[in-house]
Amino acid sequence: MKRLFILTYPKLTLYIIAVVIAYFIFQIPSIYLAVTSFDNITYLVLFSAGLLYSAGFTTPIATGFFLAANPLNLYLASLVAGLGALIADLGIFSFIRLSFNDEFKKLKHTSFIRHLSYGFSSIIPLKIRSFFVYVFGVLVIASPLPDELAVAMFAGFTRVHPYPFMVMSYIGNVLGVFLLLSI
Repeated sequence: MKRLFILTYPKLTLYIIAVVIAYFIFQIPSIYLAVTSFDNITYLVLFSAGLLYSAGFTTPIATGFFLAANPLNLYLASLVAGLGALIADLGIFSFIRLSFNDEFKKLKHTSFIRHLSYGFSSIIPLKIRSFFVYVFGVLVIASPLPDELAVAMFAGFTRVHPYPFMVMSYIGNVLGVFLLLSI
């Protein structure tokens, strides 16, 4: 099969290009002014930016919106944008859980994952391991990194139910958006 890109890491390269493009887009004064002039519909724009915040290639654009926005109430804006991000994360969670379940089962039986799991289980007790997995997942969701990493980890390698996932996703997204809005 012929590769479209000769690059070793085409997806990471495209992600970095998306970050650079979003940076330059928000450096244009007319675009920055357009984003900051949504006074009447600020929370609708932030909700929409929250939807974009969860998907890998649109995260830089959402981050640009959050950095350019100047809402009157940071807490309310974070809660609204976090709700948008939660909805996107639930879609990703459901898609990964349904579509990739067979591949995660195969992956769990590979020798690398078995050795890695055995190594961690012999050193770190299960409750502490579970705690660190959940904390790591929430931190990835809160960061501008693609949420797909944490959502795939929750959907494929843990037995987390949708409701606790919703709580973790919402908390992570609200924290991440709040930090971006307060910059």
